[in-house]
Amino acid sequence: MIRLCKALLLVSLCVFAWTALNAQTAAGKGSYSANQDKLKLVVVVSRHGVRSPTWTVDRLNTYSSKPWPAWSVPPGYLTAHGFELMKLFGAYDRASLANAGLFAAQGCSGASDTYIWADTDQRTLESGKALAAGLFPDCAVAMHSLGEGENDPLFHAPPEAMDSAESSRVFAEFSTRVTALPASPYNGLLEQMNRVLLGCELDADCTPARPPEVPLMEGKNGAVKGKGDHIVTLQGPLAQASSFAEDFQLEYTEGMPSQSVGWGKVDEAEVIKFITLHSIYFDLMHRTPSLARMEASNMLNAITRTLQQGVEGKAVAGALGAPRNKLVLLVGHDTNIGPISALLGLHWNLDGRADDIAPGTELAFELWQTPQGAYRVKVTVTVQTLRQMHEAQELTAANPPARQVVTLPACGGGTSACSWDEFREVADAATGKK
Repeated sequence: MIRLCKALLLVSLCVFAWTALNAQTAAGKGSYSANQDKLKLVVVVSRHGVRSPTWTVDRLNTYSSKPWPAWSVPPGYLTAHGFELMKLFGAYDRASLANAGLFAAQGCSGASDTYIWADTDQRTLESGKALAAGLFPDCAVAMHSLGEGENDPLFHAPPEAMDSAESSRVFAEFSTRVTALPASPYNGLLEQMNRVLLGCELDADCTPARPPEVPLMEGKNGAVKGKGDHIVTLQGPLAQASSFAEDFQLEYTEGMPSQSVGWGKVDEAEVIKFITLHSIYFDLMHRTPSLARMEASNMLNAITRTLQQGVEGKAVAGALGAPRNKLVLLVGHDTNIGPISALLGLHWNLDGRADDIAPGTELAFELWQTPQGAYRVKVTVTVQTLRQMHEAQELTAANPPARQVVTLPACGGGTSACSWDEFREVADAATGKK
């Protein structure tokens, strides 16, 4: 009789545990126990999705022997393919956040706990809508932004920075870096890029029937004062080749047929190789320390205050969203992710590319709480692979995007997570704001 009671008790306990586990999984709460850290808030800075080149086709054609491919949207606009890729990314984010216990796996309950702020360009506004559609299908998700076309100081250096005394110091530091730039890392790639523009094979010179109006290799790299929200500008072969390298990447990730990507001379491996030119240029333009501080202090400060709001559970001046929010999503540009990463000393290598910020790249700041009540911050970078974007592949646990937990050198000796106090100190020192 005692053995029978024990057996019945064991069966009852197993049924209870199995029922509880199924209920927890159905709610999208993962399998986290009371003795594990709990995800409380995620602040994501996302680059917009695949867009058309920002230069007109007529302008591009002056640099090549053959005409560039036509796009279905105006220059700089998110494409339909780009919208679909961002929607797929949003769906993957939802599954990941549900697995971490932040949201339910299905339904609209998490939509009211999400705050989305986008820059005012068509490509960022539409990317925000696409992410929202992937995160919360058939749900009402509020989108926030300034008026379309307005200059948002969260995403861009404020206009007054252009005429400040600090801008002169920024220009001097940038010019010094340009002068000291070693030629060896990119000279060979420039020669290969030039052959592609001429319509030649990569390993052979040729004489095109129609030489470009503007030769790539003409002139030298040099710094000039910028216009608009660009504090400085780099002129010369590197800047031009950087733009073309990104355009090849856009052609490939748009899913264009192989004969349209670099006129059939640039495959996926060549895209990865040429994007090095863009990374070198981008490091100069957006990782020069004083320039990065001018570009990114407002956004990094907003991120820090938003995390602080999550820690304190009450409204904090300068924070985005409300204390109840679990996901805060900023939809902007590579020119936001790059400078923030420079201020914090972040680097990554994903899908064969170092520090590249391809369309859709997400820089995420995760706020975790330990069982003892302490808070820590983990920083990750996630990006769809070039092949995933080219083929518009569904993102799943079996086919995830490329992801890396990045370390903050100034925080905790380079560990993968910082205490909240450490992160706040590092971020505030980087921006000079508190």
